[in-house]
Amino acid sequence: MEVFFLACVPLVCFHDASLWSHCGWSCTVWYYSMKVFISYHRADTRYRRDLGRILSEHGIDYYAVPEDADFNGKKNETIRAFTCRRVQRCDVLICLIGKDTYSRPHVDREIHTALKGNVGKRLGIVAVYLPTRNDSLKHADFSTLSPKLLDNRDYVVWANWCNLGQNIESLIQEALDNANNPRIQTNHSNPCMPIKSKVYYEN
Repeated sequence: MEVFFLACVPLVCFHDASLWSHCGWSCTVWYYSMKVFISYHRADTRYRRDLGRILSEHGIDYYAVPEDADFNGKKNETIRAFTCRRVQRCDVLICLIGKDTYSRPHVDREIHTALKGNVGKRLGIVAVYLPTRNDSLKHADFSTLSPKLLDNRDYVVWANWCNLGQNIESLIQEALDNANNPRIQTNHSNPCMPIKSKVYYEN
């Protein structure tokens, strides 16, 4: 889908020790085929559906693996290849962070794939805190966050679910800006969790 968007919007990024700081104003122009990959734990399917609605309302194309995805006994190598292909066709990965997302191998693999590559190859990443968590961005429980997101906390754009609808375009733009900024390096050396065979979400 071709997207054309022109607006001056406030940008907010969350980085440093407390995971956030204000980043000023930016004038944004989109005019190309841009697509979002939604990474999520099946327990948070409700929020995945709501995010899909938000993206559609803003004219943003997206892909999310269906919650009933079944690979009919395929090997885990096939599932990994499927994941990589789908992620690599997108420009930004939005990861919905619920209370158990950090322990899900398929989410770990999707984040890893998004981080790989140099400028022009890697994806921008938006990490969205869901209301199901017991902590907050201000007082984050690092033990229940993906190590890959924490290793790249200055690259990832952090957001709260409560104001996602009104900020979705600026968040995506900031993630794209980070992905295209050669001064911001990504770390994807952390080993991936093993993915089981047969069913994508059997993790």
